[in-house]
Amino acid sequence: MTSQTMPPPASARGITARDFMAMGVSGLVGLGLGYLMLLVVNFGIELMWETIPSNWESTPLWYVYGVLVGAAVLVYVIRRYVGDDGHSPLAGIKITALTPREYVGAILAILVSLFGGAVLGPEVALVATGSVVGGLAVRWLKASGTKSAERIVKMGAFGAILALFAGPLLSGSLDLGKASASVDFNAIGWAVLVSVIAAVAATIARVLGFLVARSSGSGPNLKVLVGAALIIGTVAVLMEYGTGQQVIYVVTSGEQLITELPKISSVATVVAIIIFKTIAYAVSLGSGFRGGPFFPGMFVGAASGLLISLTLPEGPTVTSAMAVGVVAAVVATAPMKWWVVIVIGVGVGFAMGGWTLIPAAVVGAVVARLIPRWGDRLKRPETLSEPNVSG
Repeated sequence: MTSQTMPPPASARGITARDFMAMGVSGLVGLGLGYLMLLVVNFGIELMWETIPSNWESTPLWYVYGVLVGAAVLVYVIRRYVGDDGHSPLAGIKITALTPREYVGAILAILVSLFGGAVLGPEVALVATGSVVGGLAVRWLKASGTKSAERIVKMGAFGAILALFAGPLLSGSLDLGKASASVDFNAIGWAVLVSVIAAVAATIARVLGFLVARSSGSGPNLKVLVGAALIIGTVAVLMEYGTGQQVIYVVTSGEQLITELPKISSVATVVAIIIFKTIAYAVSLGSGFRGGPFFPGMFVGAASGLLISLTLPEGPTVTSAMAVGVVAAVVATAPMKWWVVIVIGVGVGFAMGGWTLIPAAVVGAVVARLIPRWGDRLKRPETLSEPNVSG
C-alpha cells in the first residue's frame, strides 16, 4: 500500500489567489467608502459648528451646551442600548473585524460624538468602516484561513486610512504653502523646542484623559459624559468670549482649521486656544465619547508651533514651526516603531510645506519619540489596549 502525504491546510499554504482578490476588493472598497465617510463627517461638523452658528454674531450659550450635552446623552444611549463595540480613543486605532450589526453601534457613537463637538478625530470612523468591509470580504470571498482573514480585514482598514490622508491632501487643509526654496537649517534647530512643547501638550492631554477614564468605569457613564460635555462647552465659551474667536477653535478635532491658524497674530489668543483645546481634548479622550485621538493632537501641535513662531521673531517661520508641531503631536499620541516615526516626519513635512520642511519635521518626530509617554503608566489593562499603529 502506497503511503500518501496529506496536503497542508489552506491556512498553512500562505496566501491564495482568492485571498489576493479579497484583499484587493477589501482595500479598494475600503478606500471608496472611507472617503465617503470622511465627507459625511466633515459635512456634519461644518453644519453643526460653522453653518448654523454663522446665523449669530456669537454662538449662543444654549446652542453650545445643548448640542454637547445632547450628544453626551445620545452616546450613552447608543453605547448602552444599541451596541458598545467601539473602543476608547485612548486605545488609539484598533483594527478588528466588525459585523454589520456591531458596526451600527460603533459608527453611530462615533458620528454623534464628532457632530456633537467632542474633541476627537474622524480616523476611527474610517477604520471601522474599512474593517467591516474587510469582514464582509472575508465572508463573501471565503478566505483560506485565519491569517488570510486578518490580512483582508487589515487591507480594508488600510484603504480607509488612505482615504483619511487623501481627504486633507485633496482639500488642502494641511497645506501651508511652500516654506522656502531651500532647506531652512535655522528651522531644524528650533524644531527641538517646538517638538518638546507640542509633545508635552499632547502627553498632558493623554494623562488627564486616563485620569478621567478611571472615574468613568468599564462602561458608558452618563454623569461622566455629561460632565465632560459641560467642561468642553465652558472652555469653548470662555475662549470665544475672551478672544473673539469662534468656538470651533475648541470643539471638534480642528484639523480643518490648521491653515486658518496663521491668521491669528495674538500670542494671548494662541495660548488660550492651546490651553482650552487641550482641556477639551483630555476630557473627550477619557469620558466615553468615541472618535480618534490623532487629529485633535495635530491641531494642538500646530498651535504650539505657531506660538513659538510668534513669540520668537528670530526663530522658525510659521510654516516650519507648525509642521514640526503637527508631527511631534502625532508621534506623542501613540507608541510607534522608528521607521513609522520617520515616515510620518517625511510625509507630514512634505504635505504641509514641501520637501524643504522634511528635515525639520523629521527632527521634530525623533525628538517627540524620545519623550516619555507618562500617560501609559495610568492605563487600565482591563479596559484599554495598546494602540495598533506601529505596523
